[in-house]
Amino acid sequence: MSYLVLARKYRPQKFSEVVGQTHVVKTLINALKLGKLTHALLFSGIKGTGKTTIARIVAKALNCLNLQEGYEPCNECQNCQEINKGIFVDVLEIDAASNRGIDQVRELIENLKYAPAKGKAKVYIIDEAHMLTKEAANALLKSLEEPPPHVYFILATTEPNRLPPTILSRCQRYDFRRLDLRTMVQFLRYVCERENYKIETSALELIAKEAQGSMRDALSLLDQAMAYGVQTKEDIQSSLGWHEDALVEEVVQILLEKDLKKALTLSKNLYERGLDLIYLMEKVVEYLRNLFFAKALPGETTINLENPELKELFVTTSQEELLLILQTLLRDLELLKKTPYPQLQFELTLAKICEYKKLIPIREILQKLEEFATSGEAILIPQPSEVKITQKSWENFLEKIKEESSTLHTLLLSLPEPEIHSQEIILKLKGEEEFLKSTYLPLLKEKIESYFGKPLKVIVENYKRSTLDEVKERPEVKLIAQTFSAKIVNIQYTKE
Repeated sequence: MSYLVLARKYRPQKFSEVVGQTHVVKTLINALKLGKLTHALLFSGIKGTGKTTIARIVAKALNCLNLQEGYEPCNECQNCQEINKGIFVDVLEIDAASNRGIDQVRELIENLKYAPAKGKAKVYIIDEAHMLTKEAANALLKSLEEPPPHVYFILATTEPNRLPPTILSRCQRYDFRRLDLRTMVQFLRYVCERENYKIETSALELIAKEAQGSMRDALSLLDQAMAYGVQTKEDIQSSLGWHEDALVEEVVQILLEKDLKKALTLSKNLYERGLDLIYLMEKVVEYLRNLFFAKALPGETTINLENPELKELFVTTSQEELLLILQTLLRDLELLKKTPYPQLQFELTLAKICEYKKLIPIREILQKLEEFATSGEAILIPQPSEVKITQKSWENFLEKIKEESSTLHTLLLSLPEPEIHSQEIILKLKGEEEFLKSTYLPLLKEKIESYFGKPLKVIVENYKRSTLDEVKERPEVKLIAQTFSAKIVNIQYTKE
């Protein structure tokens, strides 16, 4: 006799045997008792949480010849046994991934009008319902809304968001939850006891954690562990190629330290050991996610950090920095899954995160800006020649003088804008400027130096305006005149 895998051997056959979906089971039993079970049900949830299993139990409850207390199927009558074997003519399981076209749906609809051949009700279980084509889904709408009284539809899907809203509105939806770690470990322990197999609880916890809420995946992993004959957590990590916690912590520590040399050396060692880099990065992401939650919700989430160096790094690393590393890892994880050069992509990811140490955190920038604002000092911006002040500008100074004296303001408007440097202010004036003779010059000099906090240097430029002949002899003027066949008849001098 061929071996029956654990996921099938320990598949629940009654409502009371279902693990971890109490809210769904209780609602369905009450609906059966009250005779208010809707004719279109939608079971949604991740893989391996019992959607198809509960659909079969509902089908048995509707067709069982000897219903037990609590509307439990007896699993002994001919109808129950045939449903368990998958050969009952009135219960049809349809894989929408391979029967997704409109022709198959039309055939299904054509058979709805016929009464059940052996049972009390016809039950159509459509697995992976989101795979139905748009035309097939539309053809099914009328039957879902107004089916014959003896027909029940149970749609199972892992992606309810891909179903048309018209389908969702016609079904009573049941959301299947991920199984919690404790429930999964208890059931795995029960299976091991039934199989007379000795294994440590820490190993079962690792299997349950790896299954990520899917009982079917957990049983498949337990099957594999039993085949290897492992009994401890370390045995499972070694035999199944799972990376131990120490390696994950080492990678996380290097990323928090941002030590590029250590990162590249580690990557080389991992390549030589032939480890699965995708699996390793997934574990690193999971570990950093726990660190992020512990940082963001310190009162609600705790994490056990036995490594003192890693613990110190966790304390000194900001929440924003953890989030940035997490975002980079998640984005590059998708690239790692697709690239033909996983080692190079893994190294690039590590190098990218290690280079973050060159970035200035926004918090520090804001703190510096606040310090400048409170101290009244100027913010300096490097220029190719000198450093100029951008906070206290000439325009702001003019606005201030305008409030104090309209006469001074009018006088300043007639002046060219000075050059404001880090050590001094330079005001360049032409030789014939009337301002040089003004009695307001000392007062304005005092105002400018007081406002900017640095001395004012007035440079008088003696210059002579070019004559018409001198302008004509300039090379650029000759080129323009030659290009456009033009003639210069007049020169208009600007104010400056």
